[in-house]
Amino acid sequence: MPPKLKEPRSKTGRRGNNEGSIFQRKDGRWCGMVTVGYKTDGKPIRKTIYGTNRQEVAKAVTATTNEVFANGYISVSARDERNFHVLMQEWFDVFVAPGIESQTEANRRNMLKNHIFKEMGSLDIQNVTLERLQKFFNGKVKSGTAADSVNKMKNLLKNFFAYAVKKGFVQENPMLEVVIRKRIDSGDEGKDKALRQEIRQQVYAWVMDNTILKPIIITFSLTGLRPQELIALEWKHVNLETKMISIKQALKRVVEFDDEGNVASHGAVIGKTKTPKGVRSFVIPDLVVDALKGWANYCAENNIVSDFVFPNTKTGGMRTYSGLRSLLNRFIKTHGLEDEKITLYTFRHTFATVLLEQRENPKIVASLMGHKKASTTLNIYSHVVNNDVYEKTAHTLDGAFANFLK
Repeated sequence: MPPKLKEPRSKTGRRGNNEGSIFQRKDGRWCGMVTVGYKTDGKPIRKTIYGTNRQEVAKAVTATTNEVFANGYISVSARDERNFHVLMQEWFDVFVAPGIESQTEANRRNMLKNHIFKEMGSLDIQNVTLERLQKFFNGKVKSGTAADSVNKMKNLLKNFFAYAVKKGFVQENPMLEVVIRKRIDSGDEGKDKALRQEIRQQVYAWVMDNTILKPIIITFSLTGLRPQELIALEWKHVNLETKMISIKQALKRVVEFDDEGNVASHGAVIGKTKTPKGVRSFVIPDLVVDALKGWANYCAENNIVSDFVFPNTKTGGMRTYSGLRSLLNRFIKTHGLEDEKITLYTFRHTFATVLLEQRENPKIVASLMGHKKASTTLNIYSHVVNNDVYEKTAHTLDGAFANFLK
């Protein structure tokens, strides 16, 4: 039986039973949870509320709590208790969402809504079988869904079913036997990430004539920074005398959700790098030093005062991701490069590709790019290891063993 409702308290202090709980997530957002009902087995049904500060969430929690007192607890039918959508959504809201950043949460909710629940949401959890899950993933691969998205959906479902086994909803985790089939052309993935060798010289020649893009593209191409890292880069993290640059922060998207878990609004703040390995310091090439010195002089001559290295030139504030992308898109259109699929990440990929083409140690490349493992770098840029590299390796071995085998 559900517990008896207690009258809400008017005084401040610790919230009592049935009055909801409020806590701050790792990404800085505030989150509140209110018990709005009980299932037939006595398990609570909770509603999650999000906000930018504690006061905002507390107000919404109080309103929801008063609504529960006025209308009573809701009940869930036995059928809903076994519904795959209901169970996985509850698991995500309670165990996953509070521990991830808002942009990641928005992406995962989109996967649930537009992929997983769209195809299997109406089913009883017992009917979400290995065969059905395998067909689901086969279809995603065949339709061309990005491999990264497919893997993220696989991990979501694998973790959910591990939880479902512990709770007794199912006897075993069907995701343990699901196999993600590789596309026949998967070996070509990533070939278009970097600028093609045939056009590199021409593109960089055009870049040199663009006052604003020149220092940005040179910095991208010779440091491997992520766009979010470049946007958040401040002059205090750059030492042109010692030729050192430190990456300590990055642009972060902050997403707000409504009571139903849908995206209500989004914004941007300065936060941590994508991964702990993203915090790094390294020596920058002379070309970058010269480009940044020239950019600093341009800013001084045009009264652009900002803590950011590459600010909005009109306001001096932080440049937006969309603004930087628009600047690049105008450059692409001006020079007829639309078919080259150039993005802000293209120059980061070119950085890694050029280093690997020159046979730089993958561990060094991974460290410069902020990758946790060298294997990550090699998996992304496996296409760089082409026949030419193998031929060079063969010549190296011939030279090294020539005297031994005489």
